[in-house]
Amino acid sequence: MSKLRSGAHQAPSSGAGFDEAEAVKLWIHCSRCYELFAEKKFTFFLLACHHVFCEKCIKVAAGRTPTDAPIYECSTCKQSVRGRQVTNTMPKHFKDFFHPEPCTLANDLVEKFQRRNHRHFDRFKERKEVEMNKLNKDIELARTLCQKRLQEMQMLRVERKKLSQRMRHIKLENQKAEMLRIAQANLNRSLETTKSSSPAPDLIRGRIRGRGASQAPSRRSSRDSNRSSQAKRRQVTGFRHQPNHSFNL
Repeated sequence: MSKLRSGAHQAPSSGAGFDEAEAVKLWIHCSRCYELFAEKKFTFFLLACHHVFCEKCIKVAAGRTPTDAPIYECSTCKQSVRGRQVTNTMPKHFKDFFHPEPCTLANDLVEKFQRRNHRHFDRFKERKEVEMNKLNKDIELARTLCQKRLQEMQMLRVERKKLSQRMRHIKLENQKAEMLRIAQANLNRSLETTKSSSPAPDLIRGRIRGRGASQAPSRRSSRDSNRSSQAKRRQVTGFRHQPNHSFNL
């Protein structure tokens, strides 16, 4: 941990991985926000209750005198305890809690501390993995829906093209029908003007009927006279002579 003091507030470059010396410290994290100590973004503190927090998740209360060590309020166990900044210069019995090989120390407290932090961080990773899987499923579902909507949009685009062509065809048909209607109206108007300039057929028919009516009485009178003359002739010539058998001619 020779680099802890010099690079406590320096974050590694984006995209850069951790080397082997830093990888063994990935279990060191804030108990509240799960920020990693190896990223060196914030200052970390080890409290007397054996909980680790970063500077943005810990509350500091001043001691009774200015020379007193600061008192920290633990967010996990809700205790007001002393604490130390996690650096390379911290006392050995505190620094051993972050030893890369706790099995060589023969200290059950250190091993228990690291095992508890490992389990805590593993549970956090499991939750994140579940969230990630759910997000992946949501992304797949969203991708499927987007593909379906894309196909529907393409079909609608084709249908719209067909409808626009059909609309243009209908407009042309309506224009042709309107032109035919106008031509027929002009033809009817010209026929009406020619009819108005020539005598009316009804008048002609009336005249013809008038002539026929004037001629009908004369015809009837001639017929009656013929009938009366025929009747007179029949009266005159209708007598019968007695047959004469007195002589032979």
